Amino acid sequence: MKLADRVAIVTAAGKKNAMGRGIARCLAAEGARLVLNSSTPANLDEAVEEVRAAGGTAVGVAGDAGSREVCRQMVEAAMSEYGRVDILVCNAGINAFTNFEELTEDRARQVVDVNFFGTFNLCQEALEPLKVNGGSIIVITSVHAESAYAGSSVYNFTKAGLNQFAATLGIELAPHRIRVNALEPGWMRTPGSTVGVSDEKIAAAEKTRIPWGRMGTAEDIGKAVLFLASDDADYMTASTMRVDGGLIAAETH
Repeated sequence: MKLADRVAIVTAAGKKNAMGRGIARCLAAEGARLVLNSSTPANLDEAVEEVRAAGGTAVGVAGDAGSREVCRQMVEAAMSEYGRVDILVCNAGINAFTNFEELTEDRARQVVDVNFFGTFNLCQEALEPLKVNGGSIIVITSVHAESAYAGSSVYNFTKAGLNQFAATLGIELAPHRIRVNALEPGWMRTPGSTVGVSDEKIAAAEKTRIPWGRMGTAEDIGKAVLFLASDDADYMTASTMRVDGGLIAAETH
């Protein structure tokens, strides 16, 4: 198994059919012991049970991933349960889905708190344990970092900034053998990406906008995270990986 005995923290891993759940399944299947996070306790319990039912090992920490205290609790749970931290998957993110004119400062700050400071806080809290054996940090960003979709001004800003944040950490943490990479999902068939979108519009997008002919799945992202977390990606750091079925390349032609 590629991740045998390694310990991974995955944020926003509770919601059914969402990316975090797919990431958790893929990491657990390769032997990783997991600390999962969700802001919804019932979803978190379901996610932990799903991993355990498949023969994996997982514990949960409920709470807002943007909170410094919750990030500290995740690291403490990893150390108390497993005695180490090897992998961070900074997956928590929200989008206001509001045009700039109507966007309030409070809502904008909430997006920044979760998307940026959630990542910042978890990376800082886990840094000392990661230094012991080295490890891998995967920051889930978005193709919104490259393409400025309307109605997502602050979300786009945070995702573009997180690409640079990951690249900078990759440089700074290389002496500690901690690799840091950003992963950009495209348009995914997940609750966060298809909310309010009809099946007809999804089918049309798959036919006309995505060269690969389908939307991405949680497992597509999980497999990419598994690669970045494993020794197969030993020479990758300060990089950005796009997993979008060719969406962005097609939009630039």
